[in-house]
Amino acid sequence: MKMRKEIFPELIKAYHEDEVFYRKLYEEEQLRPEEFENFVAGLDREYIKRHELYVPAIHGKWLNYLNENELFKTQEDHIAIQKHYRYSPEYIHEHEFYEIFYVYEGACENTIQNVKYSCSKGDVCILPPKTKHSIAVFDDSIVINIMLKASTFHEVFFDIFTGKNVLSQFFAHILYDKTENNYLLFHTGDDDGIRSLIEDLYMEYNGRVRYFETILKNGVMTLFCLLLRNHENHLESFLNTTHKNLDMLEVLNYFQKNYANITLKSAAEHFNFSVPHFSKLIKENTGQNFIEILKNIRLEKACYALANTDLSIMTICDIIGYPNPEHFSRLFKKEFGMTPGAYRKSRIQS
Repeated sequence: MKMRKEIFPELIKAYHEDEVFYRKLYEEEQLRPEEFENFVAGLDREYIKRHELYVPAIHGKWLNYLNENELFKTQEDHIAIQKHYRYSPEYIHEHEFYEIFYVYEGACENTIQNVKYSCSKGDVCILPPKTKHSIAVFDDSIVINIMLKASTFHEVFFDIFTGKNVLSQFFAHILYDKTENNYLLFHTGDDDGIRSLIEDLYMEYNGRVRYFETILKNGVMTLFCLLLRNHENHLESFLNTTHKNLDMLEVLNYFQKNYANITLKSAAEHFNFSVPHFSKLIKENTGQNFIEILKNIRLEKACYALANTDLSIMTICDIIGYPNPEHFSRLFKKEFGMTPGAYRKSRIQS
């Protein structure tokens, strides 16, 4: 059934078939523990496998690390939005993608950093990769999860890092200082703008109408902006930090603005470092060398141009700083497993 905005609350609160399964499983274990083993023995294993359900009594310890391929089935997928299934078993895990969860209705229990938190209606939690956490919903509360590929986050949302705000500083540490176990928790309360935007994002993702991916990317950017505008002073955070030899946020912003004609020598001179020392600092703070960072920025720009413009591949090469189209094509195919032309065609068809 296609969702309409006016009936969204009713539809999102309705129990999905898998939620009914999980609720029954939970009730049997809580109310009749002495009979639970027999109950599990009688479960339909084919149904469980077909629906990809998790039953601890059958599967034992679940995956504690989720890679992007387990969530994003194709290279064209960038953002996934789902309702967290109520009564699904809680388990501590981490993953290589970004996760934002929003408490749409009621409350939920979370474990982050091995510390338990109670989140209430309107809370927005941002979890970067490699943050151990779990979500527990064992009543009629509604939690909506937004998952983003790391590459999509880097490509689409870098503009928000240009300001000196809590998000820019937070993500500068996450992305370029290589720290783990961090989170941001915004308390938005009854902010109708946030609530309405989350509804729109959920409907766009599930409707999957033409251009929905672009709308999703812009929508998540808007979410970040609204959080900063209205709730920067209504947050809790935990940030592991490492020593910093230079302001990597400033350095990466400079790379983003000058990627077409920048060199290691020109960048080092701009920041008043010798070339060897600047190169070493970049590697220590990002885990990548200058050439790798520049290549990633240029290819991200190329992907955007291929998917969103009619510019020729030769013109795109000139714009992003690769004057040799053959060299660009080899790099692109090595990175994405297809030629620039095939990538453009796949984006048009999607």
